[in-house]
Amino acid sequence: MPQITVKGLTDQQMKEISTPLVQKLAEAIGCPEDWLILERCPSVFYAQGRQVSDLAIFEVSWFDRPDEVREQVAEIIRDTAQALQYPLVQVIFTTLYQERFYEFEM
Repeated sequence: MPQITVKGLTDQQMKEISTPLVQKLAEAIGCPEDWLILERCPSVFYAQGRQVSDLAIFEVSWFDRPDEVREQVAEIIRDTAQALQYPLVQVIFTTLYQERFYEFEM
């Protein structure tokens, strides 16, 4: 936790950014790196009747954090995607409630 779902990036791009992105985000959030989970969801986007590939979407599901942390995380993600030449980057935050979150290990 947090879990970050990524749409629009290629597998190769995810491999390139995953280590530095997790390091930066862990520092900004104040959590161990192994708490962060990145998931790439292969997606195809369409606009005006044609396929487009200039959009990156990052959905961050996490327990509530201060506004300053959220802003810093959004900036880190924006900078990472823009370095890959994505002109349009969306960062969406979903707040999870600890009392409604269950994690089971064997």
